[in-house]
Amino acid sequence: MKKLSKILRIVGIAVLISPFVIAWMPFLKDVLLAGVSPAYQNVVFGSFQQLTVTLLTTLAVAMVVTIVLGYFSILSMGFGRTSRNILDGIESIPAILVALFCYAPVSSFLASSSQSYSSVVSLMVFVFAATITTLPESVRGVALPLSELYHRKYSVSFRAYGFTKGRILTILMNSRTMRDVFRRTSASILLRTLVLDCSFGFIIQLGMGSYGTPAHSSPGALIAASRDVMFNANLTAGRTPLMFWLPVILLVSVSLAFLLLLGNDKEAE
Repeated sequence: MKKLSKILRIVGIAVLISPFVIAWMPFLKDVLLAGVSPAYQNVVFGSFQQLTVTLLTTLAVAMVVTIVLGYFSILSMGFGRTSRNILDGIESIPAILVALFCYAPVSSFLASSSQSYSSVVSLMVFVFAATITTLPESVRGVALPLSELYHRKYSVSFRAYGFTKGRILTILMNSRTMRDVFRRTSASILLRTLVLDCSFGFIIQLGMGSYGTPAHSSPGALIAASRDVMFNANLTAGRTPLMFWLPVILLVSVSLAFLLLLGNDKEAE
């Protein structure tokens, strides 16, 4: 029964996260979005394609930095205290403000650059901002269980065989417990980045309309751009409430997938 439940959970996660896969299958546009204009179809698929790239890039960068910081936080107490104080300071600032602050120095450059080049730079800046906002929780989530493993169970026995502290930590990093921690941390990073991406896109769209500075294509921006269909009775041809609710439903779907991944890892402990 437990195995069946695990299989059903995996199937459920795969179904909920399928928008990221479908977004890279443009031949399905006319099949899945037959009731909306081709222009809107392109925007929906394009926004989820960029969201996929943003999530995966942020996850890769954030996990590398998290593992390095978590490792050295236990290896050196001084480094751990310093990094903890810095991360606590970052955590006290709302994530959306961190993103806006990161964009402020390059906003004029993005406005004067070509669309393609601006999009690449905008993605790099956002990944940097998203990584910063996820680090306090992710580093804490890695460092605490790693410290517990080191101090409670393995330090004495490994040292008896002549292992150095760095070598012990490297071994513990490859343990089953830490692999579960890394999976849980990855799910948390994905969920936090998803929320930040859509919130930032929504705010940028509200503030700058379709002007596109910074060039941040996001389902959140798509929701903001389509909000008029909810209160405007005199819509132009082809504009329907589906244009608002479709990205909302898809975002809820992928959010639930990340929550299930997070919950699954917690149960695995």
